[in-house]
Amino acid sequence: MFNFFRSFFFLIISVFLLAACSDSEPPQEKVVAVPEEKAVQLPVEVEVMPVEESVSETVEETTDEVVKEVQEEAEVVATEAVSGDKPYQLVDGVISANAIEGWKTYNGGGCGACHGKGGIGAVGPNLAQSVKQKLSKEEFVDIVTNGKSGTMMRPHNTNTRVMENMDNLYAYLVARGDDVLGSENLIKFPLGKKE
Repeated sequence: MFNFFRSFFFLIISVFLLAACSDSEPPQEKVVAVPEEKAVQLPVEVEVMPVEESVSETVEETTDEVVKEVQEEAEVVATEAVSGDKPYQLVDGVISANAIEGWKTYNGGGCGACHGKGGIGAVGPNLAQSVKQKLSKEEFVDIVTNGKSGTMMRPHNTNTRVMENMDNLYAYLVARGDDVLGSENLIKFPLGKKE
């Protein structure tokens, strides 16, 4: 997607440069310095090709179409994310601060060691899917706080960072389960997705 916008931007700049060049004055006749008795004016022939208006109109129409598509897509995702009882919000392509804090807690609290990058599962289960399909928020809080017997899940009731950010952690994992956020770094990639 980035390459498309970069190419598109380059095309727009090229069209504007060509338009700017066509607005310049037509070439003048060139006079060559020779002795007065042999002086002759030599015309310089340069063909100036005007930039067609249809090219710039096409560029503008394409830009408007792309912008409209991106806005419509963002509105659909935002509506889905904000509607219902979601613990996070997505506004203008930006995830709420609580989900970002949850991502920081997930990575700083050691969750990824067992549950993988972005909660996709490793030794431990896929947390993004668990909070979306199986666990209520109360069950999630209970398991994180007290651990789960018969599994490798240990209690985190002494981990201050995790306990103070439980709601944020849950918001992050729900956003992951809803596929609003990708598993990548939320600082480098605002929605955690490489695209």
